[in-house]
Amino acid sequence: MRHGDKINNLGRTSSHRKALLSNMACSLIEHKRIFTTLAKAKALRLFVEPIITTSKNDTTHARRMAFADLKSKDAVSTLFKDIAVKLVTVKVDTLVSSKPKPSR
Repeated sequence: MRHGDKINNLGRTSSHRKALLSNMACSLIEHKRIFTTLAKAKALRLFVEPIITTSKNDTTHARRMAFADLKSKDAVSTLFKDIAVKLVTVKVDTLVSSKPKPSR
């Protein structure tokens, strides 16, 4: 039975999953768009949205919390300089993920 099992393990160990989500989040923040599977996109949404929410107030503590998850100075600076400034004015709660086109 899978009662209370809300995390999609993606067929990976916990350390591999954390590294995967951290790298995907850095790529998403730096490139603004990534192509991935639908399951990984849904797992990434749960990982990235709290980081984006904490980036709306630019404090040292918020930057340190974001760096603890992302582990990339470039991604954290991009998040706080570019993305968070845009999201403070707009009331957005979720990231948009579109379903990939089927292969031929």
